Amino acid sequence: MSARVTARLALSTAVLAAGVAALPAPAVAAPDTATLAAVTERDPDTGRNIKYPVKPGEVVPASLGVTNLGDAPVKGVVVQVRAFDDLDLLTKYDNCWYTKDSNLDIAWCEFDDELAAHATLAPAGDVIVTATDARADKVTSVVFRWASKAWADELGGVQQLAKNDGQGDEPVRGSGSTLTLAPRDLPLPSTPRPINFVYANLVAPTASPTATASPTATASPTASATPSTSASPTGSAPGAGPSGPGAGGDGGGLPVTGSKTATVAGIGAVLLLLGGAGYLLARRRRTRFVA
Repeated sequence: MSARVTARLALSTAVLAAGVAALPAPAVAAPDTATLAAVTERDPDTGRNIKYPVKPGEVVPASLGVTNLGDAPVKGVVVQVRAFDDLDLLTKYDNCWYTKDSNLDIAWCEFDDELAAHATLAPAGDVIVTATDARADKVTSVVFRWASKAWADELGGVQQLAKNDGQGDEPVRGSGSTLTLAPRDLPLPSTPRPINFVYANLVAPTASPTATASPTATASPTASATPSTSASPTGSAPGAGPSGPGAGGDGGGLPVTGSKTATVAGIGAVLLLLGGAGYLLARRRRTRFVA
């Protein structure tokens, strides 16, 4: 290889190295000086994080708390929340920036509250909800991570952090009320860390009992069967409305039968016999007079 070719290769390598060095390096913040622990509710019997049973479209009542393990207060904190698959985030708070990445809903929220030494705070509003068409195998967990606001500001703030998580897509800021923090009494895990998990499992909605009872109520045959039993031709039910003369029904009622008819017939027979006897007696007297 000639000296001229060698010189050209050396020059090209130097130019390439200079170009790479001139590219803007991604922002890298120093480790967070605040000593924070992400805390949530734990089962006292097992010592594990609680798994919340939820239905489709229902809020997950999880506590995404933070405890200051240091001896000095922390002025301002931020939280990153990542919900997997059919667990979604309520995108409504104006101090949060929201984005998506594949099967993740992501939020970065900032709070100006001062977190006192050894104190615990947690969001006072609902943050997580299950999808209305959620599947049981897609309702699993949520990851949340706390940091100081000073650490987040070194990286450009929560809006920039949300943009980084969304692979460059512009995050969306919530347009509703402000998510606030409130004191909570939450246990520390055995190994406190700034990151923690919340778990959920999908339960089937209970069926309404009124839906199964309605067919029996509408298909009652007893109401339609009662008129046929009351319309007896024996006349044993004197209170039957349509057979009376002033009932207002379409028909003229049933013919008179039974014991009343027998009584009338008996009286007629007696009168007939009496009339015949009187006729014979009168004729006999007339015959005797003529003789």
